[in-house]
Amino acid sequence: MPQESKPSVARMTTDDIMNQMEKTGLVSAEAAASNESKETNPTAATITVADTMAEAEKMDLEPIDLPSAPEKIQTFPFDPKRPTMRAHAILGMKTVRIVREKRQLDRKEYQIIGNILKAISSIESFTADNVNTLQSRFIMSCVLGEAPNTRGPYEFPKSFQDVAVANLTRMDQEVEVSEVPDETPPTSAATSPTETSFKRPKVGTVPRRSAIRQQPGVNDPAYQSIMWNITVTDGRTRKYTLTDKSAAMSCNKFGHNGVTVGQWFPFRICALNAGAHGATQAGIAGSEKTGAFSIVVSSDYDELDKDYGDTLLYSGSNSAQNEDPANPVMTHATKAMQRSRLDNRPIRVLRTAGGKWRNCPAKGIRYDGLYRIVSEEIANNAKGGAYVRFELVREAKQPNMDLSRPTQAEKDVFDRLKNSI
Repeated sequence: MPQESKPSVARMTTDDIMNQMEKTGLVSAEAAASNESKETNPTAATITVADTMAEAEKMDLEPIDLPSAPEKIQTFPFDPKRPTMRAHAILGMKTVRIVREKRQLDRKEYQIIGNILKAISSIESFTADNVNTLQSRFIMSCVLGEAPNTRGPYEFPKSFQDVAVANLTRMDQEVEVSEVPDETPPTSAATSPTETSFKRPKVGTVPRRSAIRQQPGVNDPAYQSIMWNITVTDGRTRKYTLTDKSAAMSCNKFGHNGVTVGQWFPFRICALNAGAHGATQAGIAGSEKTGAFSIVVSSDYDELDKDYGDTLLYSGSNSAQNEDPANPVMTHATKAMQRSRLDNRPIRVLRTAGGKWRNCPAKGIRYDGLYRIVSEEIANNAKGGAYVRFELVREAKQPNMDLSRPTQAEKDVFDRLKNSI
């Protein structure tokens, strides 16, 4: 096993970051001077185990002694009729059943699934290992109406959904994020056909450096500005974590939230850290109660979404799976979008590399400003299933999209992160 290394992470205030980014050409002097982050509280609304347990207590369950240790939750007999069935399998089975039978949970099912949610809510600390072992994200997705490969709409009780949202928020804050596939692989803008390619080295080998362009070091100003409060662990798999969860900006606020139009991020965890988007995996961040704070436009729903730059057609989550032509999928995230439409709230829009629009960022993720939902419609996917699609229009009184981002300095940081620390 190679020895894992954790480079030191600079601790800087938001003003320090903006000043550093201005010096390195990552933001304009005007953007640094306006510093919209002053409008927000720099302390994130960190979700704790006490918060998830408080939500779990609202589910009105019959009292029962439940385990809180992940290894005991894994083997606990939640379903008395199927004592060896694991929690995620129970959720999958129950979800398929209520979709097929077009019904709500009965009282016994309510208690079983509520117990699973309550037990997971009591886990002291989420880690990649215990989340993967218990398949906790899958469980929460089922509860939120986003179970993969379901052929029709369904809905769990709202109290269950609130618990799932709280747990997913904790997971995004606590669990390290491995490299994800929705950002493009590294390609240097300065490479030539004769230049040695810069590939990720095999374990135990020394990486080769580009013959022309040296990648920025961890002490480079551009690297430190972009990766502020992010710890990189470079072992067999590269992982990214928030160094200090309490120092991250809260994403649960409307408006720019201190994020500069054009601001660029190599990974979604960096966008979460900056207060741009509150989820490391989900494309819609928000809740049915508050509305959607932000969305990420990627290539995941190319067959359903349309991106014209200032106008977007954006589908609700899990829209491609439904086969019911009469009843659209109404997930928790879709309801968050509907709430934002009803309240006329602005939504932060981020775009990832690989999208269909010709001006998507070349690499990573870029914040392109505020949009509002002006309409919604029921459309049909390739399977004939109904889904909700929203039309969003970009707000006029804000800076233009900065299509120059990522800059070459940002591309170099991206290539370094993709190749070698």
